[in-house]
Amino acid sequence: MNAIAPVRRGSRAVRPRGRSCVDGSRPVAATLALFALATASPVLAQTAPEKLPQEADSGAAVEAPPAPEPTQEARKGGLKLGGAIRGRYDLRFNSAAADGSRRTSSNLSFDTLILKADYDSETFYGAAQYRFYGGSFLYGKASGYDNYPGEISFPVYAYAGARLSKHDKVAVGIQPVPFDDQFWGSGFLNSMGFVIGLEEVYNAGITYAHEEDAYRIEAGFFPTTAPNAFGLSEDSARYSVNIVKGERSNPASSRNAERNMLIGRAQYRLAASASGELSVSGSAWLSTVHNFDTDRDGWRRAFAVSVKGTQGPWHAKLLAARQDMSLRNPGSEQTVTVGNYDAPFNIAADGTLLFGEIGRKIETGTFPFSLQVFANYAYFAKSADGFKDTQRLNLGTYWTDKKTGRIRIWSEFLLGRNDPFVGAGQYGAGAAQGGDDRLKASFLTVFGYYF
Repeated sequence: MNAIAPVRRGSRAVRPRGRSCVDGSRPVAATLALFALATASPVLAQTAPEKLPQEADSGAAVEAPPAPEPTQEARKGGLKLGGAIRGRYDLRFNSAAADGSRRTSSNLSFDTLILKADYDSETFYGAAQYRFYGGSFLYGKASGYDNYPGEISFPVYAYAGARLSKHDKVAVGIQPVPFDDQFWGSGFLNSMGFVIGLEEVYNAGITYAHEEDAYRIEAGFFPTTAPNAFGLSEDSARYSVNIVKGERSNPASSRNAERNMLIGRAQYRLAASASGELSVSGSAWLSTVHNFDTDRDGWRRAFAVSVKGTQGPWHAKLLAARQDMSLRNPGSEQTVTVGNYDAPFNIAADGTLLFGEIGRKIETGTFPFSLQVFANYAYFAKSADGFKDTQRLNLGTYWTDKKTGRIRIWSEFLLGRNDPFVGAGQYGAGAAQGGDDRLKASFLTVFGYYF
């Protein structure tokens, strides 16, 4: 999920990304909009609209939220193979020329090839997905790439599980961590939660889930993250944003790894009717963070609470998350290097994230495509003195053909401030100390065929 072309850092390619936002009045507006939606109807809730694969980017998008638990009849399908091929169009209003001058850039290019396998039965289930990137403007020769499709590749997830009873199941492998919803919003590039490594994270471990009509509890232990795969970076050829070993050529990088993650989530349905739901969730993340330079262990602590609702064609969500780290770095403990899509960047170690989204499905009549529209806003307030806060506003649409659901199109306008995914010069430190503290804008369209 990214929006900015890689820029060279030493001998490694580093890609800018982003989306961000506006002034401080936006969080209030988003809160009032959600409150108005909730009070206009007796019931709201559930997750955001169906959103088929989207990912995190450097040329990606987000994956669709998990489908409802299949019936016993549906579980007789056995093994299913599939995937997708996608392209993208980027219009960046705050890009940079070779001499460093600002310009507007326009690029139509290949995005990714996705291969996946899913297995389901009455007792056992499993899934795996692998992605191939390269051969696009995001991985140019100026950044050290040979620029062919498949030059960068990595697994997204690979897990197997068993249903212990009607209400209980367990899974092992590289899988989504249970920290709030897998996808916080509807954006193709996810939200700022993805940037700071809390949203749509896939790590290696074991999970347990128990679900009743009114509540769901999930917990997992993850000894390590998903592995670094194939790319030019030392430790960032991966899908999820993980704490990584930064490039030695960059003096601002830290060299860490996250281990022994204990992550859990509880969700309670406050109300439900035939037309909507309202639910609340609480999540916690506790882990060890090892530093390879000092050979000492620090920690990461993150907590989140959210409320989400649906009412007819509408959906809405509010979320607040707090993240703190003790890094045992040889230098500054105020920033940590993370990475994905073969590109490392820094984020603030301590901060509070606020996120809100509202959207709805639009009736299109006899038009062959269905449509969903949404607007979301994120504000990452950093605790360190002098750090510039990060903001993102995302106005987007999602189209899919009604007949098969195989053709999918995302179009989004992104406005960011100190957002690593939006605008030139923000990638390396935008989510850490901050960039130039100016609003940046871009437009992204991703189109794909899913098979």
